[in-house]
Amino acid sequence: VGDTASVQAMVCHQRFRQKLHFVRWSPYRVLFARKAGEDGPVASTSLGGEVISMEDASVLKTLCWGSPNIIPRPEWIKTGVIFNEAESLYAFGLKAIQGATKAFQIILESYVLKHLMFEGKSAKKAVKERRDSLRRQSIYGGNETEPKEKTGVTDWDTLFRPNEVIQRDILSGAIAELLWKCGDKQQAVVAVPEANPVFENPISFTCDGVTEKLHLFRYTTEGEIKSAMKKHISFFLEEKSGGLACLLYSIALSKGFQDLKTDMQDQGKFPLVDPEDKMTFCLSNLMMTGCASPYLHNGIISPDEEDAAHFQFGDGKVGIITRNEIGFLIWKEDKEATQEMNVGSRLKTPVLPIWVTCVNDNWGVLFNPNRDLMKSYSAENRFQLYYFSNTLTKEKRNTVLMIDTRTKTSIRNMNDNDEIEEDALEKAIQSK
Repeated sequence: VGDTASVQAMVCHQRFRQKLHFVRWSPYRVLFARKAGEDGPVASTSLGGEVISMEDASVLKTLCWGSPNIIPRPEWIKTGVIFNEAESLYAFGLKAIQGATKAFQIILESYVLKHLMFEGKSAKKAVKERRDSLRRQSIYGGNETEPKEKTGVTDWDTLFRPNEVIQRDILSGAIAELLWKCGDKQQAVVAVPEANPVFENPISFTCDGVTEKLHLFRYTTEGEIKSAMKKHISFFLEEKSGGLACLLYSIALSKGFQDLKTDMQDQGKFPLVDPEDKMTFCLSNLMMTGCASPYLHNGIISPDEEDAAHFQFGDGKVGIITRNEIGFLIWKEDKEATQEMNVGSRLKTPVLPIWVTCVNDNWGVLFNPNRDLMKSYSAENRFQLYYFSNTLTKEKRNTVLMIDTRTKTSIRNMNDNDEIEEDALEKAIQSK
């Protein structure tokens, strides 16, 4: 009996060692181990997807930054997509600081707000609470049009203070929708780096810590990209992950190199982010409309006489083809400079009450949680607009503007913020 027990013990020990050997060396196992406090790409023996080629990495860097030898700014390659503190003031907002990364995140913010206000369970719950509040006010004679100025709390306050779970959910939905739109609703590509480079570094390519490590995940249905983003969202939310650069790469890859160059027309020789770290209209239009046109006008117009000699891109300059869900308002120094931008009604009058704004190169977003605002002429007579640009102020409440289209008096900022900034923003709104 003793000998039999010894043999059984040896057999079990050998089987255990075989299993342990399989677990350690399985090519399908993903290892997430990191040094304490270390942030960065996931260390993986098999991250999945397809590894980016050196040729595609070079084209990708050239399209985004201008050359395969350019190292992007740290704000791109060492920064993730970060929300403000959950359940606090501006919890719906991304920490957009300055330069092209701020403009980039403000446009992403417009998608985040769309999903917060009009998509998902949180939006439906807020609408129900709003209706219940209005019903109570009608019973007790309350006045809905005036804000509760003493407390700074409105009926939408809970909606605009999402918790961490809702933040992840709305960002995942926002990125999925953005990539699907950029891929012409035919494809979406998600670019995620692993710990090590996936190709040898040639002289013609300068490593930046992100681009040379990319794995690409391709999806061909909207359902696939929505599910995939729920799995990848943790990477984009990491503080020092390089998530911003990877999101930009994902946008360009979803569009496709050739289609992107075609959309950019006569601006195809320039990068999406210019050397002075400013976002081009090609990139902003790509994100907002799915087409990387450098122009803001409606439809197609003939080239100017000075352009005609070298403009070889079809019948004319292609602008915004259809009315967009998200709007765009701009103000450049004075009325003449603004008119030269030639922003068309398809951007000025969007389907949803959300407008990205660029006021003297300061990017922000205007929005209203009433989805039906753009469908009712009577509602457009007098209404409120929230404004967010992640600019630090002394105010401890949301910035709210009261818009009254029946008078020619100035817009009243209900928080009495800086008069100069308010005046420029007011002019951008009046341009609509």
